Amino acid sequence: MWRFAALALLAPATASADRVESEALGHLDRGVAAYRLADYPTARRELDAAIDLVPDRANPYRWRALTELAQHDCTNAIIDIESFLSRVPADDDRIAELATARDRCVATAKVTLAPLPPPPPPRHEPALYEHWWFWTAVGAVALTGAGVAYGVTRHDETTLPVVHCSDTGCT
Repeated sequence: MWRFAALALLAPATASADRVESEALGHLDRGVAAYRLADYPTARRELDAAIDLVPDRANPYRWRALTELAQHDCTNAIIDIESFLSRVPADDDRIAELATARDRCVATAKVTLAPLPPPPPPRHEPALYEHWWFWTAVGAVALTGAGVAYGVTRHDETTLPVVHCSDTGCT
């Protein structure tokens, strides 16, 4: 019985994964078609969409690298070539094509990296007296001290009479 429940729970996830794969394949097909028509902006958009849906798949990176190479964008092509190479087995037939393109890019292009953003400014750690609870504690201590001092120094005329006790009782 529990097996059927587990399968029922897995079925929607599988259907969702199949839908994502199918949608990514559609973007990949449109991207390859646009590449072959030399419509590189459309190819780039479609291949970006495919990569967003299935970032672990190698083929969209290959086609996006080829699109970038066609546009003489070696900087991004090298990144996508490395992404492709890291996702395929060592005996994949497409490795030679992209490794040659990568080597040609490295030899002929100046690859520049964007400078790193400056580090965030150091965080200001407030002093002890800048915390809200510090002044609350100071106020509580001051009020308590004032109350104790008032109680100790107060002399009332309404004091209780002295109690005297003897064998016959207390008066």
